[in-house]
Amino acid sequence: MLSILSLVTGASVHRTVARAKRNSIFIALAALFLLTAYALAVTAGAIWLARIYGAFGAVLFLAVCALLIAIIALVVMAVMNARDKRRARERRAALESMATVGLGLIRAQPLLTAGVLAAIVAANLMGSKREED
Repeated sequence: MLSILSLVTGASVHRTVARAKRNSIFIALAALFLLTAYALAVTAGAIWLARIYGAFGAVLFLAVCALLIAIIALVVMAVMNARDKRRARERRAALESMATVGLGLIRAQPLLTAGVLAAIVAANLMGSKREED
């Protein structure tokens, strides 16, 4: 039985590894051609702009455009990171306030807390027996 299971699992892992290798090769190939297309598009834009503004003006214009795009990407990243930090801080504060309320309830109403915990444990035990049947 164990040998059959290992054969099935081994074949499955082998197929998964082969699929991952194949996909990574095609992704690398597509990325190479995308970068080539980008470089050719920038070159065509530079040639077109060079007719209008001259070679120096065209290169300067493309450099400024690339710089602006990079700055915009960095600002968007900073805003997203700040939002994530704020959300994590809010979640942590909510968890701490819930813990404070729970501790206050335990101190103020120890019998009620014990009853609630007993009910939770009993519900879990009853639920596990039903699932086994």
